[in-house]
Amino acid sequence: MASLNQLMLNHKEIFRQKFVEALAKKNNMTHEQTLTEFKDSIDRYIDEKYAPVQQLIEEISDADQPVLLNIRRDRRREDSCKLCEGNQPNIDEIARKYGKSIDIIEITDDTPEGGSLYHIIFHEDAGEKKLPLTTVINRGEILKSWAAKVVEPSVYEIYIKRILS
Repeated sequence: MASLNQLMLNHKEIFRQKFVEALAKKNNMTHEQTLTEFKDSIDRYIDEKYAPVQQLIEEISDADQPVLLNIRRDRRREDSCKLCEGNQPNIDEIARKYGKSIDIIEITDDTPEGGSLYHIIFHEDAGEKKLPLTTVINRGEILKSWAAKVVEPSVYEIYIKRILS
């Protein structure tokens, strides 16, 4: 199992390193000089950038019930995601069966927190996002994730029942 908070901290640190490297290169400075000169600005920028996703991760981690997270393409977009639409009836079935016992959180990939959370959970360097990304989470621990797949309700149930039993 992976901790959602730990994944976010790792992602944040990697982003911070890349940002500092880019800033150093742009200003013809060493890594250390950049950190000394711009530390407060760097920290403030990183904190502001990660604030929306950090709030969402806290909400997911603090949930009293298991969470089925569904990161998908916005339903209103013209270029619909066939896999997102194909998986929706399975999410709906889980909601019907376990609606009072679990929290289902749907977020779109084009929001700041949705896009960030996608990259935090699915940290492969893929050219395109592989949607939907569905994840079963319990108290901030990721039990299982699926990317770009239609997942049968019985598969989600394996993980949900494990938590609820």
